[in-house]
Amino acid sequence: MSSVWDHNIPSDVERFEERMRGATPKEREPETAYDQQELGDALCNEGRVREALVHYRKAVQMESDNPSYHTRLGDAYAYSEMSTKAVAEYRRAMKISPRRAEPHYSLAEIYCRYGKWLAAIKEYRKAAQFNAMNPFYRYKLGDALWHAGQRDEAIMQLEMAIQIAPWDAFYHFWLADFYGELGRLGDAIVEMQQATIFSPCDPYYSFRLGLLFVKAGYLQDAISALERAIQLKPGERTYHAVIADAYRECGSAERSEAHHRYAGQLDPYDSANLEVMRRSLDRP
Repeated sequence: MSSVWDHNIPSDVERFEERMRGATPKEREPETAYDQQELGDALCNEGRVREALVHYRKAVQMESDNPSYHTRLGDAYAYSEMSTKAVAEYRRAMKISPRRAEPHYSLAEIYCRYGKWLAAIKEYRKAAQFNAMNPFYRYKLGDALWHAGQRDEAIMQLEMAIQIAPWDAFYHFWLADFYGELGRLGDAIVEMQQATIFSPCDPYYSFRLGLLFVKAGYLQDAISALERAIQLKPGERTYHAVIADAYRECGSAERSEAHHRYAGQLDPYDSANLEVMRRSLDRP
């Protein structure tokens, strides 16, 4: 049974409070900056970010020269939609430790929030430079580059992320997505196949592989991938609608009609998405 429903499993805050109850009276109030951060983290894990802010501020007051505490406080401000205060904390962290990757990454996230892609690229690039073996930083840099229209370098950054974490389906998926946008269908199919290999239980990866096969004209391969997606998520109506189109194109009218019945009446959101997909699958 999920721990959400198991009231015998203590939360992070309850564990911290239990430890405090077992302490002497003098020790019960978190006395060190680390204790303040620990309690702040526990509160964040419970979704109590406003309360966590109080303890992150205390951690910073106790050790104002610790860049990690400034970054953590900045992240809590960012989560609370206090971007100006978040940026100030990130800049304080950078001033203390200029080569620390985390505040650069977090500052880039703020810039992305407001569509400032060039500023975000500058900070993501520093984060990737200072923590060169972090594939997620490479992905985020690539995504920002893509939004800024710098497609070639965006591809390069995703390729580097895969070199660092070749087993991670997430990066294969996004590289496939980039390749597909550029019309490099062969490369896109290879990367999406890798995504399905490393995450075989993700129906969306199989579905997207099916779409690529349809666009490339490999209808039987598309049907196999789409059937796999439906096995994993049989109630997804959009999957049934797309495979119905593929079966119809193959001349399998009976199977096409069966999947159309499974698809039923799509809601307006799914109908709009389906039309976008169908337009994207138009082949020369």
